Amino acid sequence: MGSTPLRYFSEVAERGSFRAAAESLRIAASAINRQVSNLESDLGVKLFERARGRAGLQLTDAGRILQFRLRSAINELRIANDEIVALQGLQRGHVTIGFNDVVVNSILPGAIKAFNQTHPGIRFGVRVDSTRGLVSRMKDGDIEFAVAYNFASDVELSCLESVSLRMYLVASPDHPLAGRSSVTLADLAGFNLILPDGSGFLRQIFEVAFRGSNAQIQPLVETNSFELIHSLVECGVGISIVTGRAQRNDGGPRLVHVEIKDPLLSQNVLACCKLPDRSLSPAAAAFAGVVCEALRAFGAREARFGDGG
Repeated sequence: MGSTPLRYFSEVAERGSFRAAAESLRIAASAINRQVSNLESDLGVKLFERARGRAGLQLTDAGRILQFRLRSAINELRIANDEIVALQGLQRGHVTIGFNDVVVNSILPGAIKAFNQTHPGIRFGVRVDSTRGLVSRMKDGDIEFAVAYNFASDVELSCLESVSLRMYLVASPDHPLAGRSSVTLADLAGFNLILPDGSGFLRQIFEVAFRGSNAQIQPLVETNSFELIHSLVECGVGISIVTGRAQRNDGGPRLVHVEIKDPLLSQNVLACCKLPDRSLSPAAAAFAGVVCEALRAFGAREARFGDGG
């Protein structure tokens, strides 16, 4: 069994179709299909269920096992390559990292820009996902470390850096609550709420807090798009709840932040974490240091906002 069929299988599994894999690899889809079919013959099992319609291409149980093992193997090979490259002073390498959607634009662009100035040969892969999804990606070997809110306490992780952030109501300047110095959850009752849907960590926090409050709170709009939440609040459709004021696109002059002071809605912890039993590649370790520095600066900006600075 050569490496080419495994590489083609991995690309199809990650992309979800032979056509997408062919476009990524710049190889004819028929050639990829032939190599994957040969791999299935060698293993004596089907790796994909080839269905028509919306179901499309689905991994079989055997396919999922092979994909999981290949991800780990590819990650180990990448680390080995980076360690060898490190002997040449980080002239080349690849770093795969994960972020929550709500915070990626606030920290990552500046960190990559700063790192690229001193290490222009390092390339990056960025995955945006929920906190739970990022933990799964670290376990699968898809990413080396992640920056996310509120990692579960029952998941064993090595924390490289963390900051605590306040919760804020965000509203248009003419909203009745915009002039308040602070609000409670009960104050939000009766107003249109624009909230993230159940796929993210914020909604899970809100649900727990709302259940403990006597206020009858029902969202007008639920979405997984933070850009849409921002736009709806900005044009006065409703109000929302955000973590921190220092995040990009949340602090424009057309929006007002009011701190939520309610025992049911505690501060959130934004952390940079890795798996404790896996070493970062030299490139990832160096970049993690830059990310942690950016995270500390982000927390300092938030503290100044919270103190009225």
